[in-house]
Amino acid sequence: MNREHVFRFKQFEVRNRMSAMKVGTDGVLLGAWCPVAGCRRVLDIGAGTGLISLMIAQREPDAFIDAVEIERDAAAEARDNFDSSPWSDRLRVIEADFNRWAAGIDAPYDLIVSNPPYFNSELKAPDASRALLQAV
Repeated sequence: MNREHVFRFKQFEVRNRMSAMKVGTDGVLLGAWCPVAGCRRVLDIGAGTGLISLMIAQREPDAFIDAVEIERDAAAEARDNFDSSPWSDRLRVIEADFNRWAAGIDAPYDLIVSNPPYFNSELKAPDASRALLQAV
């Protein structure tokens, strides 16, 4: 399958060459439809390429977004996507296992989003990076 490696949106672009979780319709819809008005602190769990975080930053100019990602290549790609965006000062990648990292949260978030991969017990992730995400 031939996939695009750069997706261009109104004010930003998302590279998704390294991340196991590619840009897809579900992420675009979640980023467009989640209620962000008035949100100041946002948490994106399993951020992948950072797509949803970027869409929230575009939609809510006062939001600061923490994007937690366990997979090293995805976290690096999200960091690059954030650094290339107009909102790099409001976006932060946290490369960590959410279950361990969450124990140290010191203040509440106004919005928590997550777009996890969906696998039933009969289907297995097609590669090791996606399987890592499945275990979280």
